[in-house]
Amino acid sequence: MTTVYHREYYDRLVITIEGHSGYGFNGEDIVCAAVSALGFTLLNCVLDEEAAENIRVIRNIVRDGYIHIEFIAFDFSKERIKGMLDACLTGFYMLEESYPDYIRVK
Repeated sequence: MTTVYHREYYDRLVITIEGHSGYGFNGEDIVCAAVSALGFTLLNCVLDEEAAENIRVIRNIVRDGYIHIEFIAFDFSKERIKGMLDACLTGFYMLEESYPDYIRVK
């Protein structure tokens, strides 16, 4: 089971993606591939926004079956960052709807 956690603490946004879906064999798991694609897309967008000085990344951890991103969006970029985050979360929610035994969004 993959679990996607998203939280907002005051000015911090935290996204954690952990676990393997278990939908298919290693290298053939379409749910895990979709989760990874969304997770790494979000991570790369966050890093691009940090390079553009629109956010400050507090923590960025990537391991097998685990992505953790924690950042602060500056006031002038909050709406844009929220839109980026909402787009990725929509993808995770769609996966949860289609594969409820393999992914949870909390």
